[in-house]
Amino acid sequence: MKRIIALILALVMTMALVACGGDKLTTSTPTTPSTPGNPTTSTPSTTNPSTSTPATPDKPVEDPDAWKYGGDLVVGTANAWNTFDPVNTNGILGPCLITLHVWEAFAILDANGQVYGQVFDFEESADGCTITLTLRERYFSNGEKITMEDALASLHRTVGDLSEAEYDKYWPNVTMKVEGDTITFTLAEYNIKFLDMFANAYSAFKIMPKEICDKYPVTGGVLQPNGFIRGGTAAIINDVKDAIGSGPYTLSKYSEEEVVLARNEKYVPIVNEGAIGVAKEAKCYLDTVTVQLNTDAASRTAATMAGEYHVGSIQSDMVETALTMGVKKVDSGTAWTHAIFFNLHESNADSPAADVNVRKAIRAAIDCNAVMLSVVSGDASRINLDPYPVSKAAAAYNTTILEDSGEWNVADQALAKEYLAKSSYNGEPIVYLTNATGAFYRAAMAVVPMMESIGLKVELMAVDGGSHGAMRKDPATGHDIGCWETQKNFTNPVLQSSLCNNLGGEGWWTSDAKTAALQIMQTTPTGSPESVAAYKDFMQAVVDECPWIAFGYPTGLSYYRENVEKGSEGNITFYYWNDYFLDNKK
Repeated sequence: MKRIIALILALVMTMALVACGGDKLTTSTPTTPSTPGNPTTSTPSTTNPSTSTPATPDKPVEDPDAWKYGGDLVVGTANAWNTFDPVNTNGILGPCLITLHVWEAFAILDANGQVYGQVFDFEESADGCTITLTLRERYFSNGEKITMEDALASLHRTVGDLSEAEYDKYWPNVTMKVEGDTITFTLAEYNIKFLDMFANAYSAFKIMPKEICDKYPVTGGVLQPNGFIRGGTAAIINDVKDAIGSGPYTLSKYSEEEVVLARNEKYVPIVNEGAIGVAKEAKCYLDTVTVQLNTDAASRTAATMAGEYHVGSIQSDMVETALTMGVKKVDSGTAWTHAIFFNLHESNADSPAADVNVRKAIRAAIDCNAVMLSVVSGDASRINLDPYPVSKAAAAYNTTILEDSGEWNVADQALAKEYLAKSSYNGEPIVYLTNATGAFYRAAMAVVPMMESIGLKVELMAVDGGSHGAMRKDPATGHDIGCWETQKNFTNPVLQSSLCNNLGGEGWWTSDAKTAALQIMQTTPTGSPESVAAYKDFMQAVVDECPWIAFGYPTGLSYYRENVEKGSEGNITFYYWNDYFLDNKK
């Protein structure tokens, strides 16, 4: 703590020098990165991006990228981890940072919405009901060749750890046939959730040695006719030496405060033609990736600006100063859409928001560009206006239904007042729930005046972040409308939980048109004519019923030191194997 305070004080003095025309921050000599067995702390590493001397590359001289190899990357993050066992990560960002580097999967879903083979070659039938996987020649980091026994043990351990609800959702009526090096899954009927669960980059379906699966077995549960356990519990892997995968890095050190990943020297990159993101060939340029947990935003900002993190974060009011101190903004490829949801739960039927004409009046009054400009604190270069639940990467689902309707992003007060006149609104307050700080609050500060300008009375309910997260999922907390963000789906809109399915509780929108469209989308293959037509019906229901209003998404940002090049692509923000140091080049 004393060190962090000293760091912040030094940073303040430095910024004063910069403001007065003085010199920029002078960096210190780098220290050797942490090694297994050394005690860990929650303070940042003292490795200095500006002066670090990466290891001499030992790649062949004919490799034009040989100069990129070497170096120890230090990352500061607020995403905590509580395990490194892929089966027990549950899609939580912190542990997934580890599992993405250490383990490979059966197959993997990339940022372009396509599934690519990883440890197995992947093939899907036209109707989506047959998945064929053929084992490739791949090796674990300990040099042992991956066998079908390893893959099957990993598969049974992962499926066995699914809860009954998860099993019924993702794995219903799935049969498996094994012949030599081939696994064939057959689905009794198409299930859009099966493949998304099985091949998602955050998924638990990673492959490890059979002896590790046997050491950390599934207990409990009920054996199913297809041979899998349903509703069991897998013992959690808790010994770093048992973290054996075939991924580009190995787990060298693990604690609650710090993780060190070391290059897997036995790794052979997988070349998937056309892949963008995690399925793209992994070059493994870095010697090590050290990830340090730092949940204090001010401390992370100070450490990133001072050069103690190569990759970190910057608070919005410090960005311009950071850019003068050797920090660069990098697009992280994320697509968190900002939106407002109306509380349409049956228990809130007396709300002004229950009247569709009130909702349409609000939609007509909103200037989405102005809202997003507020969200990104005035940085117009980051704004992407986009009201849809699916990424543009899912090309089959691209549509302009909302824009063509003349109802979205029109900022038309006359139209808004026309809808309001048709409504039953009589001047009662509309309670608007938001976080008291951050982007949600900035969005609310733009939306509320737009609502008031057409004659609506708004009562702002601004609460702390924890309360906001809980209250937005509870229809009885007294809110009529609220703002939050939701991750676009990169393959199929029906997999987007908030805008389509209300699985997070946001909105509680029920509709015959919605139900019919989702039923088709859930039972037909991604990108099929039936699925695309149903999506358009769904979006027409959004036009007609206005259950939510999505504004758009800001370009996601990561903050890198100026001597580090971000090599990763796509919607997963933290895989670092293709990052490299620019000053490796002599």
